[in-house]
Amino acid sequence: MVTKRSISVLIEWENAIVADQTRAIRMLEHIRQDIEEVGQEYFTLVEIVSGLDPTGINPQLVESMLREAFGTVSWVTIRNVALPGRTYYEMKNECALEARGEIVVLLDSDVIPSPGWLKKMVDSFEDPAVQICASSVHLAVGSLQEKTLALIWIFEIASRAVGLKKTGSIWVNSTAYRREVFLKFPLPGSDGTARASCAAHVRELRAAGVPMHRRMDAHVEHPAPVGASEFVERALARGRDKVLGSPKPFWKNVVYDVKRGLGCIVKRRDEVGVRPIEVPAVLLIASAWWLLMIVGGLAAMIAPKEMRKRLQL
Repeated sequence: MVTKRSISVLIEWENAIVADQTRAIRMLEHIRQDIEEVGQEYFTLVEIVSGLDPTGINPQLVESMLREAFGTVSWVTIRNVALPGRTYYEMKNECALEARGEIVVLLDSDVIPSPGWLKKMVDSFEDPAVQICASSVHLAVGSLQEKTLALIWIFEIASRAVGLKKTGSIWVNSTAYRREVFLKFPLPGSDGTARASCAAHVRELRAAGVPMHRRMDAHVEHPAPVGASEFVERALARGRDKVLGSPKPFWKNVVYDVKRGLGCIVKRRDEVGVRPIEVPAVLLIASAWWLLMIVGGLAAMIAPKEMRKRLQL
């Protein structure tokens, strides 16, 4: 028999400022569908805790989107938390302090969960050894640039694997925690990097011996960088973060990224729909990414204070 759970879904709205608003609407719709399908008898509490900076996004817009999505589910509690001046990681931490659920589910406003995602994540905590459960995150793919980044960037390639497995890394864009674990290990500040806080968080969890699991069949689609300008910014920021946010030498990080990316291009290109004739173009796009990453890293070595102020994606 499955244990009835109390859950808090924590949604930050910083990403929605730059992302396509329709992604946030689709995300909310998928969560509502998951909740409705399993039914009220599955939960003792379901709440949506929404954190936003009212100077960055209109609170009335967020409120209307949430009411539109969950208005038909009377037993879901919606709470908006105004967090002026707070950034991505700070919003997640503040929302966790407001949460009442025994399971807190961190979810970005620009990712789209697959059908059944929420139930799979919550069911994973039936195993008492599971303290943290991450999703299987992959990039949305369509253009050749998106397919290339799916092979060489930070997220997994979508697979057909199922079930739980231990993992050594997580992304906090779609991860569930036992609430007491998250409150004990909140997210560190970004300190002028884009997403290096995730890596610092993982290092802290590893040092404390906290196990991390990934639900392989709980898929979440993350938006790919759009256009040339975001491609350039993301690549520069990744290089910057490898200097300012990683304990490993920069060049070791670069070599690791290149080796991993080339391996995926050679062995796994079919999984993202890259045809053999497109491989030269993929290699060209990947080379541009790695070159920009090196430029970002060198700039961070030369002017670290200035680079901390820039590329806050």
